[in-house]
Order: sequence, then C-alpha cells, then structure tokens
Amino acid sequence: MELKRKHLLVLFDIDGTILKYKKYLSKSVFISIIKEVFDRDIALSQLPSFAGMTDLEILKDIANKIDFSENELNNSLPEIWKKLLTEFKKISNPEYIELLPGIPELINLLNEDQFAHLGLLTGNFKDNAYLKLSVFGLDKYFPFGAFGNESEDRNRLAGIAIQRANTLIRGKQFSSAHTVIIGDSPKDIECAKSNNIPVVAVATGLFTEKQLTEYSPDALFTNFSDYEKVYNTIINF
Repeated sequence: MELKRKHLLVLFDIDGTILKYKKYLSKSVFISIIKEVFDRDIALSQLPSFAGMTDLEILKDIANKIDFSENELNNSLPEIWKKLLTEFKKISNPEYIELLPGIPELINLLNEDQFAHLGLLTGNFKDNAYLKLSVFGLDKYFPFGAFGNESEDRNRLAGIAIQRANTLIRGKQFSSAHTVIIGDSPKDIECAKSNNIPVVAVATGLFTEKQLTEYSPDALFTNFSDYEKVYNTIINF
C-alpha cells in the first residue's frame, strides 16, 4: 500500500540558490547608501562577506565599524530600506542577474505538487527579495516568507517562516519535521540544523561542494540542472 505523503513546507534562499548577480554589485550598493545616509565612508575591505547574512546583520556590522549606535541605525532603517531598494532597482534586470540552472523547472514541479508549499527564507529585505524574483517572474510562486529586515539572526527566520505558513495556509500545521530549507551557504545549513530542519545545499553560490560538505547538509548538489532528481530528493524528506 502506498504511504500517504505529508504536506511539506519548502523554504528557498534567493541569492546563490535561485539567482545571482553576474557581477557582484551588492557591496557597492551598500557602500553608496551608507555614504548617502550617514555621510561616512567605508572601504570594500571593511565589509563582511555577505554570503548567508541577513541585510539587517550586514547593516549592524557596518554601523559598528563606522561608529554609529544601534539606536541611530534603527532610526534610519526606513530611509535605508527605501534607498537600497531604489539602487537595487537599477541593477535588477537580466543584464545584471543570472537565473541559475534548473530553477524554473524545479519551482514549477514543486508548485504543481499539491503536497508542497513554497516560501522564502532569505537574507534579503522583503521588498528586495520580491524585486529580484520578479525579474524572472518567480515572485508569484512565493506568497510568504521570512526576510533579512526582520532579524539580524538568520536562525530565527525559520520559525518566522513556519509561523507565517501556519497562518496563511489554511488547514495545514507545519513544524520543523514538515519543512525543508534550500540554500547555498554554510549559514543556510546552520539555520536549518539549529531548527532541526532538513537542508538541501547547492554549490551555485560562493561555496564549493567540498566546502559545503564540511557542514553536513542532508543533500548536496553541484547545481539543480537535474531538477527532477532534486525534486524527488526534496519531497522525500
């Protein structure tokens, strides 16, 4: 007798997992906005690695380095998000952004699966997350998520995403056991493991398969070009 499948919440990272900039421009955008808002210069070499970090975590790191208090930063956040979005709109098009292999096919398979429910778990602030996805018409597949403007700690975003799923998807109650995280960085893996959630890692970001292996993801792919294999891996967690 065929076992009844469980409903599964599938939480996607964006940068390095679904898409990536052809030229790494995000740091330049942050540098220009910090200059505009705080009239402070920060060198490229002073910035942290953005991989897996939330945007709020990045801004707090920068504020600390340019000697701005957390209160000053918090008071400026609405202006910063607005200005960042304006700058990212200038580089959010197919000229600058690459859709990664197998992604449209994989998302479509999951979207058509009545037992799979798509959401986001991303370090991007919410407006920027949907801006980037909209370049390829993928924003419509992700009705909810947890975002990088909501916590500096990426590990907390999983709980936020699950709570939203339980609120928005009527009749379903998800838990860590009914969730899987898809990401490209050690921080994605750490987030999943800290919440007892299975994780599928992909080496299409800044980290190689060998580097990601060291963090023991539950599944690891070079890329998602064999999207049917990836799909079957996801739904069998």
